[in-house]
Amino acid sequence: MKYHYQTLSLQEGATQEDIQAAYERLIKELNPSNNDNQEFFVEEYKKVQEAYKALHNTSILTNSTTSPTSSSPSQRETPSSNSSGSFTVTISPEKIEELKNKAHETKNLPHVKPPMFRNPFSFKGRIRRMEHGLSFIIWYIYLMFASLLAQELPGLYFFFMIFGLWFFWAQSAKRCHDRGNSGWYQIIPFYGLWLLFGDGEVGDNEYGSNPKGINRIN
Repeated sequence: MKYHYQTLSLQEGATQEDIQAAYERLIKELNPSNNDNQEFFVEEYKKVQEAYKALHNTSILTNSTTSPTSSSPSQRETPSSNSSGSFTVTISPEKIEELKNKAHETKNLPHVKPPMFRNPFSFKGRIRRMEHGLSFIIWYIYLMFASLLAQELPGLYFFFMIFGLWFFWAQSAKRCHDRGNSGWYQIIPFYGLWLLFGDGEVGDNEYGSNPKGINRIN
């Protein structure tokens, strides 16, 4: 710690105001860009930066005597680790916040899950695994209801069956689409198990957007 005070030409135990003033004076005097980027100034400039950081850390952690009008080293230029004379500028907190806002604008939008059973009789689009599972349950209950109805009104049985089959085929076709396959895949034996338990494709495909709202691959 004593070495850092000596680097800033200060007595040990100097106040934060003195440290700040010495730092601001030395970075102007030793700035390599003002001294033809000579190796001596590069090394001395780095030492001043390191000394200031070490002595300033306590002030940052304790939020003590640092002047509110003084600027932190993160807002000043700092030399790169190489000796080629090139330097980097540390981005200020305001600039960082601006970049965060821009990144948020270009980042994937929050995933929005579309509602289920929007177009239950359409063969277009995709549905998620849960909707297909619920459709299977609805179809099973509907089939039992139609069987009971057939005993009382046999003439309406076929009408109800066509209505129910259309619903189930349409939902199964959209579930096939979710897996990136044609709706005709549902006629493959045992493929219904894949429709009930298999994952859909992440992101958009030729049949539409992801029904879970995951429309981009991270």
